[in-house]
Order: sequence, then C-alpha cells, then structure tokens
Amino acid sequence: MYICVCKGIKESDVRTLGREGITCPKLLASTLGIDDKNSCCGRCIKNVSNYAAIAIDEHSRMKLSVKA
Repeated sequence: MYICVCKGIKESDVRTLGREGITCPKLLASTLGIDDKNSCCGRCIKNVSNYAAIAIDEHSRMKLSVKA
C-alpha cells in the first residue's frame, strides 16, 4: 500500500527501514525524503508517527525471529 503518492513510498519501504533499525520519526522522514518541503506535498509528514509505529513493529518482529 502506498503511504506517500508524491514520493512513491510504500508501507513495505517503511517496514524495510524498520528491519534496518531506522525507527525514529525524524530519521524516517529524512530517509524517506518526506521532510523536504520542496519536493513533497507534506501530507505524509503529518503521519510520520504512524510510520514510526510500523517501523518499530517490524524491528521488534525481526528481533523476536532472530531469538527463536
């Protein structure tokens, strides 16, 4: 599912970043380029905390699967 149409970012992109340990909202926004007001509509930055929750969830799942 696309979470940012203007940048073409998918939920799976956020999950991938979560697996890589990128879970901080500010770092997610920067990495995804959604904090750039010149090339992004700005709608997705309002939901960056939701994206961080997805990344954190994915990071936690990865850590659990490594332990198992």
